[in-house]
Amino acid sequence: MGDGDGTRGAVGAGVETPREHGSWRVRLRRWATSGSGDVLGAGVLFGGDHVLTCAHVVRDPATGLRPDRVRVEFPLLQGLTRTPQRTATVAAGHWVPAFGKAQGDLAVLVLDEPAPVPSPVTLHRTLDYRGAPVLIDGFPEYRSGGQWLTGVCRGPGGEGDERVQIDLGGAGGLRGGFSGSGVLEEGGDRLLGIVVQADESGEHGYMIPAATVAKYFRRFAERYVSGPHAVPGHRVVSPEAARAARPHGLQRTVTRWLEAAADAWDTEVLFIAEDDERARQALYVVLNMADREQAPHLAAGPPPGCGPQSPGAGPPGTGTPLLSRAGIAPRAGSIALVLDLEGVALDDPGRPEVRDALAVLRHELRHAARRPTGPARGPAVAVLHADRSPTEPATAVRVLRELAEAGARLLLVVRDGTHGFPYAMAERLLPADRAARWLGRIGVRVDELADTERRARSLFHRVEPHVVDPPAATGYAARAALWTVQLSDELRPLTGRGGPGLLEKLSRAEQAVDTYLLRAAAVESELREMLDEHLRLRALLRDHLARLARRGLTEHPDTVGPYREAQRLLMAGPCPLADAERAVEAFARVARRLAETDGDT
Repeated sequence: MGDGDGTRGAVGAGVETPREHGSWRVRLRRWATSGSGDVLGAGVLFGGDHVLTCAHVVRDPATGLRPDRVRVEFPLLQGLTRTPQRTATVAAGHWVPAFGKAQGDLAVLVLDEPAPVPSPVTLHRTLDYRGAPVLIDGFPEYRSGGQWLTGVCRGPGGEGDERVQIDLGGAGGLRGGFSGSGVLEEGGDRLLGIVVQADESGEHGYMIPAATVAKYFRRFAERYVSGPHAVPGHRVVSPEAARAARPHGLQRTVTRWLEAAADAWDTEVLFIAEDDERARQALYVVLNMADREQAPHLAAGPPPGCGPQSPGAGPPGTGTPLLSRAGIAPRAGSIALVLDLEGVALDDPGRPEVRDALAVLRHELRHAARRPTGPARGPAVAVLHADRSPTEPATAVRVLRELAEAGARLLLVVRDGTHGFPYAMAERLLPADRAARWLGRIGVRVDELADTERRARSLFHRVEPHVVDPPAATGYAARAALWTVQLSDELRPLTGRGGPGLLEKLSRAEQAVDTYLLRAAAVESELREMLDEHLRLRALLRDHLARLARRGLTEHPDTVGPYREAQRLLMAGPCPLADAERAVEAFARVARRLAETDGDT
């Protein structure tokens, strides 16, 4: 198959190559002063002079560094006697080498002169990739005109869920020459991402989706990435706010919902008071952490070499330690869409961002329903402040019910139970037994709180004689248990169905219980760490004493003082663990020196 001939791919499935996509498919070669140079892989042309590919495609294998120049070819342009070529260099700040476990590996090249034909494509954000059929193009060896493969997206993969797995079935064929290739939605014209890697069989691969590209290359995304942002711009939080955030009980509910946990419902409700700014900020933080585009800027800075593409990002490893330790770390990419309806009507033509987001959501729900291997759980959609929308409550609930019936999982965030929307929601959207089931779920949390506090008290009694100022175990369980009794009394005459007033009380009670549970778990963890450290130091002291005993050196004048000091701190009464550690290490140094002098290795 010669250059310029790309009208049919020679795949096992015999996929027809779309002629209209020839302008954006490019082949990358190693730049050489003579000859054509080795084929490196593929890329996608955007506009007239930008090419998106993988960093490993154009990386110098000897040094691991970005290249000075790359040759870019356009083999699929029709009606030309020869294949047009350009040279290109890596755009400043647009180089992210692979790092971690399946992260990064992106590069944007800039052509030295405009392409022969500009590319019309954009990368499209997709709310839910699972089950989506796709076409993949590439330039494997000995197929100069390119090759198309068919596959099906299976879901997120890699650390941080930066990638999406693609299965090619028995046909296989994904191999060298496909890295950097475009991944096209079959039956449509939307470009979803680029291929980054494949397994040895070639039957399974991974693509880097549009949202991952956008999170590393913000300026590139402004021009060439389409589709709704998962989190609207005015609800994006700063990295500093996320890293300083204290764990909040409602974040546990949101995280469980995002992960479709066994005790989470497809339609969850959160009541957040008008003046509860901390709760609102906690909600926005956890939703941002679940967004594939925002999550890396909240957790850690960019890897070395990725350039100034993450304004405000901190150095690697800064992380969100408080939230992570509390188990509040939703999977990146687990939120599909956040609709903020405060002051916005669902059908307001003057607010295209909501209208367009709903249109994309409906489109993808229709397509997902027709997929033979669709997701077990639908896309997660958070709906903020529908009770403050000018949309008539019955209309808003009807739209939300249609989305839920089509497969969307909903998180409904409202201010209080006195507006019309909560009443319509309770009557027409939530199941009749929601209040009773909610009370049962809170009861399980209260039991878990009581068990956690019981364990913490036991640990406290073991730690207190040996460590100064251990944290005291919390005592919230009795108060929380009383709430469940009061709520049960209020629910009983309603035969299981509660109005918005009772639902609001249940929401606030669950948030409080989960907050108490987070605090109790943090105390238990700190006490356990103190006890483990104290036991470790005692074991270390014994081990070094035994080492000396084997050599008959326990009464050596150099050991007596350091040993007694370490033993006193560990056994005589409460002491700072840091002081005990220094004393044990001082004795250990003496023991090692004497053992080495005596010939013990």
